[in-house]
Amino acid sequence: METADQDWAQKLGFDRLPYDTVDKRVADLLDLRGKKAVVTGAGGDGLGQAIANRLGGCGADVALVGRTFEKVERRAKEVTERWGVQAVPVKADMSDWDQVHRAVRDSRDALGGLDIMVNNPVMVAAGAFERHTKEEIDRTVLGSLTMMMYGAHAALEHLLPQGAGKIINIGAVAGRVQQHGLTVYAACKAGVIGFTRNLAHEFASRGVNTLAVAPGIMLKDDMRRYLLEPRNEGERAGRDSIAESITQRVQLGRAALPEEVANVVAFLASPAADYMCGQTIDVAGGQWMG
Repeated sequence: METADQDWAQKLGFDRLPYDTVDKRVADLLDLRGKKAVVTGAGGDGLGQAIANRLGGCGADVALVGRTFEKVERRAKEVTERWGVQAVPVKADMSDWDQVHRAVRDSRDALGGLDIMVNNPVMVAAGAFERHTKEEIDRTVLGSLTMMMYGAHAALEHLLPQGAGKIINIGAVAGRVQQHGLTVYAACKAGVIGFTRNLAHEFASRGVNTLAVAPGIMLKDDMRRYLLEPRNEGERAGRDSIAESITQRVQLGRAALPEEVANVVAFLASPAADYMCGQTIDVAGGQWMG
């Protein structure tokens, strides 16, 4: 009888329940010290650098990947100086299959391991769909979906052999809602949601979990300039569309700082979110379909 009970306990996963977390504070579960993370698209002023900063603030060592070495080098130095963790810059064009795989391999080697892969690529073609060129469509699909698949594939080469790790994809609330002028981008971000769900279905049983975050409108430096100082009729029309979305469709009535989205990424990367699987979490101020 005892053997049968043990067999059933193992079959139902009782031996894998995290009893060691029961008496811990949630703040303790957000501690990522000892973890090694890779963040792509981390050289600019947007979400990538904010995620690297948040993960570093939780104690993780971080590799910042971007196309311009000087930018990721500057951001990596900021993370190290602010949090005292190891932060390394890695140059790579995430649209190139070989460069992506090399960048993840180099990041793992520099950090001494890989536990968390954050896929944060983006290229956006905005405007009326019938006016898009082939190049604009191809670039948006590549930057908003294909590059994410490249990054996940590269990470799995290292996460699967160790039977543990997390992949966190950056989608967008546009993947759930309709928005004028973002048809191709929104279709790609809907693809991110499906990709995340299916990647989790395929690999969660092998120890690698996949989750996603879907930001809404984020106020970066270039967005602030775009909204306050439009330079032409096209930018004024774009500003009006964004303003309408914020005032009419975002329940909180404002845009987000990238750091607010990065908060959720850090949570998903932590043990506090270990029973979440394949889900995409909206961080969009309650933005709804218009």
